[in-house]
Formats: sequence, C-alpha cells, structure tokens
Amino acid sequence: MTMERVVRSASKAKVVTRDAEASRARILEAARARFSNCSYEGVGVREIAADAGIDPALVMRYFGSKEGLFREIAAQAFGTDELLGQGVDGLAESAAEFLFGNLNAKDWRTGYDPLRFLLASIGSPTAGPILAEALLSDFIKPLQAAIGGSQKELKGAFVSAQIVGLALTRIVLASGGVANHEPLRVMFVDAVQAVAAPKKRRRAG
Repeated sequence: MTMERVVRSASKAKVVTRDAEASRARILEAARARFSNCSYEGVGVREIAADAGIDPALVMRYFGSKEGLFREIAAQAFGTDELLGQGVDGLAESAAEFLFGNLNAKDWRTGYDPLRFLLASIGSPTAGPILAEALLSDFIKPLQAAIGGSQKELKGAFVSAQIVGLALTRIVLASGGVANHEPLRVMFVDAVQAVAAPKKRRRAG
C-alpha cells in the first residue's frame, strides 16, 4: 500500500469515527428527552431513531438494545460533583443554590431532566432496578462517603431524600406561583447542615 493510500484510509477512518460519535450523541440526546417524557415501556427504538434522524439499526449497533441505551443514560444522570464542589461543609448551600435557582415550570416539562427521567420509569420492572442502582452508586453513596462517620449510611440517605424531595416540591411551588421561597430555603439548609456538617452549623450558631 502506498503512503497516499495509507493517508486516505486514515482520513476516511477519522471521518467515520466522527460520524459515529455524532450519531451516538444524537441518539443519546433524543433518548434522554423521550425517557424524560414517557415511561421506559412507552418509548420505542424507532421513535428515538426518528427524533435523532438516524436509522433504527444504529441504535442497536451503538447500544446493543433499548435497555443498553437506557443504562448509559442512567449512568450519567445522577452525579454529585456540583453538590460536593465545596466539600461536605458547603453541601447544604450548594444544594440550595441549585434547587432554588430560577425555574420555569413549563420549560421543566420539556426536553431532558434527570428528575423527570427518574420519575417516569422508577416503577418499571425493567428500568426501575437500573435507576435504583444508578441513584445509589452515583448519588447516595458519594454523599454517604463525603459525610463519613459511624452513621454515614443513614445520614447520606436522609440528605439524599431531602434533595430529591425538594427537587420535586420546587416544581409544584413554581407551578403554583409561589414567589417567596426563602423561608423554605432556610429550613432546607438548616436540616441538611445539621445532618451533613453539624460542626459547621455549631460554629455558625
């Protein structure tokens, strides 16, 4: 094989790789939106492919199955990097800043959202265990590890419940036109701080 043919083959391989990566990204984007709006059982591979503008066969090629695609989305849905960016002492304030930011209830109901993704399929016999596993490994356990101590499992579960519960409640409040969230914000920060970082809370008091 001549050097020219080698270069052409390498260039073609790069183009194919870029095309594959782009197609894969479009599939993931379309699937995230679909799975946020419908249950696992209510979403079809053909619908995802149509939204992504690709052949349904590519979904199977890149992800193996609808379950494989769902697993990949779940594996990326529930991180704690933003919440723990300031360490456990800053967890309560970081969570409050994230949860009490500007929220448009109408916009929340379109496109992809990790909470809607969770709620839509947590009751599914197939998807429910996948979501539970991802939530435990990627969200609850990192919080437990950051909190530490002899009761880290219990405390991490409590803090997780506070965050996930408020994430849902804020949608209700936004839909109802509740303007002043500050009292709820203060109570939330106090409750999480008391469990996750009691030493900081005592110093602040």
